[in-house]
Amino acid sequence: MGVFYAILSAVFSSGKDLFSKRIAFEISGTLSAFASFAYALPFYFVVSVSLLWMGYEEIPFSRDFWILVLLRSATDSAAEWCKMQSIAKADISFISPLLSLSPLFLLVTSPLITGDEVGTRGTFGVVFVVLGSILLMYRPAKGAFTWQAVGFALGASLFFSLNSCFDRLAVQVASPVMSGFAMTLLAALVLFPLAFRSGQLRWELKKVSCLLWGRGLLELAFMVSKLTALRYLQAPYVASLGKTSNLLSVLGGRFLFREGDFVRRLVATALMIFGISQIILVSI
Repeated sequence: MGVFYAILSAVFSSGKDLFSKRIAFEISGTLSAFASFAYALPFYFVVSVSLLWMGYEEIPFSRDFWILVLLRSATDSAAEWCKMQSIAKADISFISPLLSLSPLFLLVTSPLITGDEVGTRGTFGVVFVVLGSILLMYRPAKGAFTWQAVGFALGASLFFSLNSCFDRLAVQVASPVMSGFAMTLLAALVLFPLAFRSGQLRWELKKVSCLLWGRGLLELAFMVSKLTALRYLQAPYVASLGKTSNLLSVLGGRFLFREGDFVRRLVATALMIFGISQIILVSI
């Protein structure tokens, strides 16, 4: 079940990215980030209230849960800030492979924080998925290298790994729906002051409201699927299987848009499929 939900979250993540790319032409990155959480909240509210009414959910009141949600929010904010700083200081083609290293960091942070042990085969699976992801996204670019960009990108990967660890712990205390609702609400509250600075918040969001509502629904589906997967699988496995979204994007680019550089992408795909197969064999 964990493998199924992890791959399902990758599918929803790919769909969410497609919406985000379209939205990026219309509004700023900060406003888009706020909207990705804000427009998911009504869907969370309807689902949560329905499940509470039917007796399938309980409101989490434990102190441990809210501490984990706060830690998750803090590491998520730090990861996004480091990511944006790295992108500002170097070409995205140089930064993207470094941002794919979070599963490798999880091989260290996950046993320390969650207590999950990853076996030899699982470790090899994670390594092959990461290698495939790096090869898949690598784009040679001249004059793109700066040590500051490297530091921020590695910091982002580290914080993303911590983020996954706290997600893993949170869903052991509360359900994926309630955990996702709390995390999304807190993230929206954190980003609201930054989004409000634009002065034309309502007008900017209204221009792409249909797209924002569609992405909000996908945000809920992605987060709940990911958190459900974390109930069954260790964080490094979920993070690695989540890289399937890169695989789907490349295949879609090849067959829908006839994108080139197919040999390198084919090799990268083979590495990722091998790594994913090892993780699935460990998980079943």
